[in-house]
Amino acid sequence: MDNKIKVFLSIASCILVLTGCASTLNKSIENKSPDVNGEKAKQYDTENYQPLFDYTYDGEKNITRYNILGPFITIEKDAQKEERTLRPFYSKEEDKKGDTSDVDVIYPFGKYKSNPEETSSRFTPLFTSRKEFKETEGKKNDFGFFPVFWGKTEDGESYGGLFPIYGDMRKRFGKDEIKFVLWPIYAKTRDDKTINKNFIWPIFSITAGEKESGFRMWPLFGYRNKKDEFSKRFFLWPLIHYQNTDLDTSRPKKYRAFLPFYASETSPGRVTRSVIWPFFNYLHDDDENLTLWDFPWPIIQKGEGNNLNTFKVFPIYGYSDKEHLSERFFLWPIYTYKREYPKDSEKIVHRFLLISKYEYENPKSWQLRLWPLFTYKSKKNGETIFHFPEIIPIETEGFEKNYAPIFRLYEYDSNIKGEMESKLLWGFYSHKKNDFGEFIDLSFLISYEKRGDDGSFSILKGLLELGKKKGKNYFKILYIPLSK
Repeated sequence: MDNKIKVFLSIASCILVLTGCASTLNKSIENKSPDVNGEKAKQYDTENYQPLFDYTYDGEKNITRYNILGPFITIEKDAQKEERTLRPFYSKEEDKKGDTSDVDVIYPFGKYKSNPEETSSRFTPLFTSRKEFKETEGKKNDFGFFPVFWGKTEDGESYGGLFPIYGDMRKRFGKDEIKFVLWPIYAKTRDDKTINKNFIWPIFSITAGEKESGFRMWPLFGYRNKKDEFSKRFFLWPLIHYQNTDLDTSRPKKYRAFLPFYASETSPGRVTRSVIWPFFNYLHDDDENLTLWDFPWPIIQKGEGNNLNTFKVFPIYGYSDKEHLSERFFLWPIYTYKREYPKDSEKIVHRFLLISKYEYENPKSWQLRLWPLFTYKSKKNGETIFHFPEIIPIETEGFEKNYAPIFRLYEYDSNIKGEMESKLLWGFYSHKKNDFGEFIDLSFLISYEKRGDDGSFSILKGLLELGKKKGKNYFKILYIPLSK
């Protein structure tokens, strides 16, 4: 047998054995913790055999958690939820009460979600699927595995195709209907009563509809008109543009451009001009009493109005003050400042080299990230979090669940109730404090626990152990318990 296959099978066997051990431990906890007069609710067990596995059982919260192979496998469950994570490939969260399921596969590419109303799945860019469960008529279903796709609309219309040979899509990509044959040779889209036909896309196009018409021979010439709404023309795209838009509003716009030399957009009370676009710009708005200059953009900008006061000399210094928003920078990207202060709240962010930051949010919530060393968070609910190091500064729930623990050597978490948990080297060293007591483990080598008046200190899980239980002192030698 190939050596690589042998190694893979060995690793897979170890994972199965460890998962089995965790399951056995969970059963043993349940067996030795009967719910008699609330005794099970008073139960708390924790064991550490990292880098193989560790587990924690909290009877008061009815939570069981396993960490297997350090940060790579996590299983956590309570009466209502269950989470299983195989980092960085797979994670699953089930809510039994809400009958929902959320799965990530190689986040963010693969996603599966299920609830009583519908299921959806995707693996970007190859696969998408969605199925609705409605007791009434109007179910919408679709399936696609590139280059094949099919589905059914809410009105019961079926569609499908094989890209790029032939396709007929309904209610997809913001269009009522999309058809193509040997794309890009021929394609047709329909949006309400407007039909657009493309031949050798994007070169030739014909548009026809109620009060609407258009033609394009790109990049030479093109137009599109809709009565009482807009009229657009281009010549030698992207050089020459002639547009009249928003004709059905009180502020119709006129846009004229011969790029990059000159461009202008005018409407009642507002005018913009550009010379050698996008470098030299001028804007004036009567309603806001606003005048804004760029000379040249983005290096120098100056503007003043009712709701805006800005001046920038990029990248040396700049400021911008708007309603409920203030921004500053100095030697960008070395330092930037942003303050948002809508009614009854405030948020201030100081950034250093864009990634490192100090963030304050009223009331009493702040965060300090000194990349790549650490992140410290103090949340509104009284929770405190510290992570070291913080190599990849991505703050999304999916990344936090599927990747972040792999890159952290030390984690600390505490709350307003006085509960605390910290771990070093993915749990090889762990320290926990809660209503049950205090628990310290250096894997299976050394452990210490304090439960009220009782406690113990153990080497190699009882090879040598000193402790006190129910008011009586005891000790173990070679795992043999001895006591007075």
